[in-house]
Amino acid sequence: MRAGALLVIVSFALGACATPASSSPTFTVAASSTAAAGTPTGAPSPTNARGTALVPPVVSRAQYGDMGIALDIPDRPGQAADGVVWHADTFRPDAGYTARVASALGLTGPGVVGEIPAGGAPGSDGPWRLWFGARVLAINESSGEVYYFDPSATDGPQPPGPARRDPTEALRLLLGSFGWSADVSANPDGPTRFVGTEVTVRANPVISSSWLEPGYRETAVLFPRYQDSTRQPGPHVYGPDHMALLTAKSRPAEVIHRPVGALVGREIYPITTFAQARTELLASPLRYLHFLSNPTGEPLTLTFGEAYVGSTWAGFSGDGLTHRGQLLIPVWVFTATGTTASGLPVDAIFIVDAVVPELRAQGLGGTANTSADTLVRLQLSTLGGQNKELLTARGAARYFLGAACEPTMTTQEDSATGTMTCGGPTISFAMRRAFPGLASSIWYLAESHK
Repeated sequence: MRAGALLVIVSFALGACATPASSSPTFTVAASSTAAAGTPTGAPSPTNARGTALVPPVVSRAQYGDMGIALDIPDRPGQAADGVVWHADTFRPDAGYTARVASALGLTGPGVVGEIPAGGAPGSDGPWRLWFGARVLAINESSGEVYYFDPSATDGPQPPGPARRDPTEALRLLLGSFGWSADVSANPDGPTRFVGTEVTVRANPVISSSWLEPGYRETAVLFPRYQDSTRQPGPHVYGPDHMALLTAKSRPAEVIHRPVGALVGREIYPITTFAQARTELLASPLRYLHFLSNPTGEPLTLTFGEAYVGSTWAGFSGDGLTHRGQLLIPVWVFTATGTTASGLPVDAIFIVDAVVPELRAQGLGGTANTSADTLVRLQLSTLGGQNKELLTARGAARYFLGAACEPTMTTQEDSATGTMTCGGPTISFAMRRAFPGLASSIWYLAESHK
């Protein structure tokens, strides 16, 4: 059977995750000879050391609702095999990266540079450069992540027939203008493109509330495969790192782009068999659902397509905007097709932990310190009407200090100081604008003490 052959190949290839061929066309993203965004380069030759540390589990951020899923997956024989946990350096953008991205997205002017709260350091926690007007762009100048939002972008529905545009190709070309080397060619290693409706973008809800004006858009997602430092096949990464909402004329309404740096190390871990992964998926399909082409909230009836071994990002640190402190862990990727309860056709991708359960670090959490990433996420949330109290120093003081009583404050253009007494010790604190010079910037708690 093909699944059995898959696992034998993986155990010998150690990272070149061979997978069964799919009947639909698939593509890869190959590394370029230049240090472009998303191209791991310059790393030492990887080793084949055995990993012993517990690895974080897969977490789905998808917000498609609490729907019933009937999923039919025939069992297959398989045998024990190995997968690869990859370590990647932070991507380091070149001097012209920020200007290049802003120009490609039609933004002018220098934007404003955000604060790095106490405890952070440039290169590991920002800074973020922000344009915040009718269209919004945030770029991490240390690690290259891009978040773009245009609430009013729409061009009517897609035309029928051959005039219809391929949104995934439009996304590939857009990211290529950033410098991301997306050399696309067909291969049997698993899907590298996914298309869905506007709601599919909830696979990574950067802004969890509604922020879009009415209109027609499609979600496009790219799943690149990288090469290691020896130009051998590296991780085939599944996730929302390269995702966009595009209009019928390929104008972006939203862009998420998280490039990867050099692959600097790897460890070999035992992975589950197809049968074990199938059991985990069938026990909780909603938990492992990462991409759904037409989320309507209705119950789904799905039929298994194919299974592949790939990689996805996982970790306990950060605020979800970057991969700082995270690993690329091996996963099982299941594709499926079917219909909603009302008969609408759907495609789905499920991503299931592949590292054997005894080496998964279940139940561990990270820190909740305010970081530059936190400030960007809070600023973006105001686009959807959330956290509006953070737009004033007084409201932000109550938000961060968690107190209902009124503070006594002195406010200047980009900073404020104050005290608060709520039936206990007096708290002295200082507030700052997260993006100095931006009138619509949120405020944050810079320091406090009793």
